[in-house]
Amino acid sequence: MPLLWREGKSTRTGTWFCRLGGAALLLAFALPCPGEVTIQWPTPLAPERRTLLTKALEYVEAHPGVPYRTGGSDATGMDCSGAIVRFLSLVSIEPPRSSQGQYEWLRREGRLIAVDPGVKGVEDPVFRALQPGDLIFWGRMEPPVKGTVRVTHVHMFLGREADGHPVMIGASDGRSYRGRKVRGLGIVDFTVPALGRSPRILGFGSPFPKAGS
Repeated sequence: MPLLWREGKSTRTGTWFCRLGGAALLLAFALPCPGEVTIQWPTPLAPERRTLLTKALEYVEAHPGVPYRTGGSDATGMDCSGAIVRFLSLVSIEPPRSSQGQYEWLRREGRLIAVDPGVKGVEDPVFRALQPGDLIFWGRMEPPVKGTVRVTHVHMFLGREADGHPVMIGASDGRSYRGRKVRGLGIVDFTVPALGRSPRILGFGSPFPKAGS
């Protein structure tokens, strides 16, 4: 079943977007849009971010079942950075092709917020700056050159569901959504790896220039 999204009611805290059906993300308990996945965007949310997120959701709706494929960036298959390239192209942004390149791009532009290795969970204060539409990067420090970063993964933060559960959108080869494996293009949980685990979250940042963040 294709993804179907509609704009729901506006509230003091944001705008609700609800998925109408679709077994992959169907929840068993009631939400403000009964029987549907509901995502809350904060108010205010910059118009360019709203446009990006809406177009990303529409792309997933129009291309159900896109598999994970290393080096891919279209509906025949995508890897994580390929999905970001595809989503950003929908709003006329041309990022570097690789997750490493995308990380370095935001760092050069001064848009990357670093995440300390000691961060334990998604409620850490550093993530108060995380906004829907931001890119989140995973990776590890590479010896023997101290400070060298190897980026291994990237996803786009989508927002929080009605119960506060944070989710991302992108391409995955085995990440999960509420206990269900997602292999390909879709929505997955945003979680923080356990302390000492590698790869860890390196940082996050806006794909838009600072004036529009």
